[in-house]
Amino acid sequence: MKMKIIHVLCEGQTEQGFVENVLKPYLIENGVTAVKSVLVLTSRKENARGGVVSFQKVVNDISIMMKSNDDNDSERHIFTTMFDLYALPGNFPGYEDAQRISDKYARVAAIEKAFAEYIGLNRFIPYIQLHEFEALVLCGLDFLKELYKGCDKQIELLKSDLNKIDNPELVNDKPQTAPSKRIIKAIEGGKKKLYNYDKPKSGRFVTQNIGIDELRVRCRHFDEWVGKLLSV
Repeated sequence: MKMKIIHVLCEGQTEQGFVENVLKPYLIENGVTAVKSVLVLTSRKENARGGVVSFQKVVNDISIMMKSNDDNDSERHIFTTMFDLYALPGNFPGYEDAQRISDKYARVAAIEKAFAEYIGLNRFIPYIQLHEFEALVLCGLDFLKELYKGCDKQIELLKSDLNKIDNPELVNDKPQTAPSKRIIKAIEGGKKKLYNYDKPKSGRFVTQNIGIDELRVRCRHFDEWVGKLLSV
């Protein structure tokens, strides 16, 4: 049997920390041989990484990954992404047409389909998080209390507000109410600011404590992605 190696192109440090510390152990435990992550290259001149600023830069990174990792007699390479739908550049394939789709799951699926067709490789499984990575953190707000002691009241208010939605992936993507903005407000928006919110550390800590299985139960689109990575 060939070794199955998954390569993940990540939008930022938060996503990469999640892939390396949470997703990777889960996939390996479930039969994947290896998982390798890399950050999007945003400036070749400055060698800066992190942040999806244009579709062409993403295509360049994916092309490099694919050319550097050909299948052979002993290895099978799978390629994927972990990007946020929130603030995704409008020049992604299918993006404009998808904006006319009211159902958010159908909208992100349409963009992923167009993205996959553009790359044109059946071993490429694009993933775009609804609406951003912090939707996963919303699944485990109680764990934030351990990192940000003294913010219990604000976090409880956030939990109460989210109970009206009952689906972390559908928390809306407006500039002031996107998942990350809601969390930052809860941590930093008290009468006396106690902390600066650390996105990579918090994302890693909370999702590690929740566990992939629970995230798959709570987040349908995320669950579909993990399922594809395991079955492809």
